Amino acid sequence: MKKGYYIHFGGRESIGVSKKMDMQMVEFRKYYDMRELEVVTPVRSLPERILGLFPTMSIRREYEKALEQLEQPDFLYVRRTVADRAYLTFWRKVKEKFPHCKIIIEIFSYPYDKDDFGKWNAWPFYFKERIYRPRLKRYVDRFVTYTEDREIFGIPTLCTTNGIDVESVRQIGGQFEDSKLRMIAVAFMQRHHGYERIIEGLHQYYEKKADGAYRVELNLVGDGPEKPLYQELVQKYHLEDSVHFYPTLTGQELDALYDESDLALISFGMYKVGYFGKMMALKSRECLAKGMPLLTGCAIDVLEADYPYAKTVPNDESAVDMEEIIGFFEQIRKKAGDKRELAGEIRQFAMDHVSMEAVMRPIIEYIV
Repeated sequence: MKKGYYIHFGGRESIGVSKKMDMQMVEFRKYYDMRELEVVTPVRSLPERILGLFPTMSIRREYEKALEQLEQPDFLYVRRTVADRAYLTFWRKVKEKFPHCKIIIEIFSYPYDKDDFGKWNAWPFYFKERIYRPRLKRYVDRFVTYTEDREIFGIPTLCTTNGIDVESVRQIGGQFEDSKLRMIAVAFMQRHHGYERIIEGLHQYYEKKADGAYRVELNLVGDGPEKPLYQELVQKYHLEDSVHFYPTLTGQELDALYDESDLALISFGMYKVGYFGKMMALKSRECLAKGMPLLTGCAIDVLEADYPYAKTVPNDESAVDMEEIIGFFEQIRKKAGDKRELAGEIRQFAMDHVSMEAVMRPIIEYIV
């Protein structure tokens, strides 16, 4: 069995990063003897931190200790960090000591200069990057990218996307209700979620709603800085019977709300942050794994334009047309019939396209 190491530099700096690393490690261990290795950044004195800002100086890390811990690796899977002289030297020494070891570095966003070095206090690290990253092609075999780029900094790529542990996500139950559409949004509510567009759409719909028309409801689950705005709009338009607010929920309480819902909302305000590409938000994967049809203001990367169980509205500030959404939902009901059968079909799509097995396949196949 081949031996590999999952190398990272910042520790498990967040719950999200830690969860992703664990899922990747589980998948790797199906095929390889896989170990985790952190290149530790020790506590540094003020002079050391200042020196580390100079372009040709390095951030002090325990590279030698990490090198000593490597035991005849066949490959290294690495979470990217800022390139500097010591970082480059580490990869050179790895290749000298283990010439057949494949070095694979994951770039979790690309291009990353604006995100990583946009603030003035990050500029010193940007200059390091500009000097040393072109030299990585001497030692790095592949970059893993979540874009369609076939080459980055002269290094071939392995293209993939965000994945989740589909089997750990509970599939929804419940049944459709006649002449009723129930939507759900679960999020820490921020500007880019843009749920005011849904509330505005509900307001316009109910202003001209005829007797016997669809009853449309929205469950907003979670807290966050935009929640007061949504609450003010609901009060302004007297939509309290149609829009229901919940705090952050987990477990059985959240499962019950999903069971009662027909359509999952993703994000409708990406235009506010200048993003007009395709999203690969983990929330979209989670909802697909649950078996939920999707409504979003930005195309989802793994879904073709004609995927029947997702609808994308314009990525702008316009109110979402509820008549159009009802029409989309009616098509789903006619095609699927039973809600549970529909959920099973969507979940199978998630297994095939966004499970960890599916998204890690290009990496596993390259190592093999």
